[in-house]
Amino acid sequence: MTNKTAFSTWMALISAGAVLLLASSITVHAEEPAGSDKVSEPGKATASPEKKADGALNKADASPGPDAVDAATDEIADEDLDKAGDATNSADAAKEDEKADDPTDKADAVKTDENADVATSVADAALPTVDPILFRIRETLSGLGRRARESEVTALLDHYGDANGATIWVTTSGLTDKGKAAIKEIRKADDWGLRASDFQLPLMNNGNLSPDAVAEAEVKLALAILKYARHARGGRVTPSRISKIIDRRPVLLAPGVVLTEIAASDAPDKYLRSLHPKHEQFHKLRAMLLRLRGGQEVQPQPKVDPALSVNIPPGRVLRSGMEHPQVALLRKRLKVPVDDPAEEKVFDEQVRDAVMAFQRANRLRPDGIVGNGTRSRLNGRRAPVVDRSSGKQIKRILINMERWRWVPEDLGEFYVWDNVPEFLARVVKNGRIIHTDKIVAGQPSWPTPSFSAPMKTIVFHPSWGVPPGIKNKELLPLLRKSSGGGFFGIFGGGYSSQAVLDAHDLRAFYNGRQVNPNNVNWNSVNINAYSFTQPPGPKNVLGTVKFMFPNKHSVYMHDTPERELFGRSFRGLSHGCMRVAQPRRLAEILLAEDKGWSASKVRSMFGGYTRNVSLDDHIPVHVTYLTARVDENGRLRTYGDFYGLDSRVGSALLGGRVRFGTPQYQDELTTSSNRRPPPRRPQRRKKRSQPTLADAIGGLFSP
Repeated sequence: MTNKTAFSTWMALISAGAVLLLASSITVHAEEPAGSDKVSEPGKATASPEKKADGALNKADASPGPDAVDAATDEIADEDLDKAGDATNSADAAKEDEKADDPTDKADAVKTDENADVATSVADAALPTVDPILFRIRETLSGLGRRARESEVTALLDHYGDANGATIWVTTSGLTDKGKAAIKEIRKADDWGLRASDFQLPLMNNGNLSPDAVAEAEVKLALAILKYARHARGGRVTPSRISKIIDRRPVLLAPGVVLTEIAASDAPDKYLRSLHPKHEQFHKLRAMLLRLRGGQEVQPQPKVDPALSVNIPPGRVLRSGMEHPQVALLRKRLKVPVDDPAEEKVFDEQVRDAVMAFQRANRLRPDGIVGNGTRSRLNGRRAPVVDRSSGKQIKRILINMERWRWVPEDLGEFYVWDNVPEFLARVVKNGRIIHTDKIVAGQPSWPTPSFSAPMKTIVFHPSWGVPPGIKNKELLPLLRKSSGGGFFGIFGGGYSSQAVLDAHDLRAFYNGRQVNPNNVNWNSVNINAYSFTQPPGPKNVLGTVKFMFPNKHSVYMHDTPERELFGRSFRGLSHGCMRVAQPRRLAEILLAEDKGWSASKVRSMFGGYTRNVSLDDHIPVHVTYLTARVDENGRLRTYGDFYGLDSRVGSALLGGRVRFGTPQYQDELTTSSNRRPPPRRPQRRKKRSQPTLADAIGGLFSP
């Protein structure tokens, strides 16, 4: 027996049973004469032969058991009815002439026939016909279990659960036009940075398909479409499971929405393409991917810093305090700006600090003097390392295309974009970059997270509160060594807890009241119960301005007194916050956009006391970790993966181990942790036999 025959037989049995039950009930009430009950005398039988026969009939009709559902095959029910009929034959014959003249009996007979017809009509209306294909689709979906996502199965059941619903992608004749278009687009998933092998598509030949075959193909294609929509929107992986510093939650469309929209679309292939990111860089990376896979290997062209092309010719030794034409070249080479052009040739403290930073980064003695050794190293540019492996280029492109799926779909008409691997901040207005600036980002042990948040406030002359991480990891060890005497034996005389805080103008508070740190046993107390604040001033690690976009990571952008750090190529040196090379210019651009302020008005905010300026319209800030992008000339640029995230994201997306070399910056990090704060006024360099406390902890408390 075929599935269709079984289905039809089952429905016929239910219909026949319902009709018989309803008709029997109506017939019993119609044939029962009013007032027919008689009280019998004790010990006497009062029932007439016809009453006995009627009782047998009523008993058979009023109590149908399970066997009475199918009247055509139930022999037991037929036998009972025949016996009851024989019992009444003689009585009916005797009174036949009487009943023929009785008008009441004629009316009852007509009424009974009418009620039976009504019962049949009601039963037919209560049991609509079920499409066997839809029935099989629902059955298939209900049996999927964990093989499909619950939300997607629920959405499909809602659609196909409607008795008036119809298949979208497959009929008994084969794939519909919509089905063919959807399959064709899904098979091109690799062109969009996805994997076509991740989607199970139905394989069939056009022809007379059975309900089972149609149902199976319809469900398989519908699930593939919902999965494609999820992957296109960034739902292949959960970013935060790859690393806790990836604070991204891709916005996925509800399966029911996808199903409704694509079913209503005349071009499902176009609809599927519309689910991918609209960001310019995503499409530039996709175009590069197609070129690479087409056999046109595109070598990344590392951006050459113009400062590296500056050559300082042989000459006299350059040192602090002197004036010489080569100092102007030295400024260009080390990117040391000058406010007064007349001072361009003067070897001042800023130049000296930049020279010392360069010497530390290149393992030279940091004396701040430009002799033959330093001059030679300044002129000896290292050739950038280029990854010439097309396979690795493709993987890096795929990884960064996926990262674009994680960022907000709408970045905003006016926003700030900080890309950590580039060490660059950009201000974008109406899709055009209007400002670019260098930033110092978090070092590998204190990484800057990836997230988006609205900038709400700009604070001029800010104070700084030491965050919990720095308080526990860096400040507490220093305070514990100072407690009870003997602080760092290399210092000879030892230092007090107050001296540790004074080195950076820090003040200790407990329950909102300032306390003397020398009176606290830092070896036994909970340092988290104490707060430490650095007031505004020349030592303040936030400089003269900070840009606040509240987030759970306590990360923001700010000025810094350590200007020499911006002369380095590697600037992953902070504790997570982003230091800005030109904070005043950034403040001018943001406040001109938000409040229409002039540059002179913004500059006036830098004088005097602390001021909080609330923005009228919050400005989106997007912090990204993109290690590859396509520049304005169509060239692929790649950047150091110093947090080691490319390998982890690649493995999650592509399966197996995906290896990328992680740059090592230990030399730069070591010199960064050992740098001392820049002096506040010109002073002659003195020889010291031992480092001071400021040298030991200088730079540790920078956000």
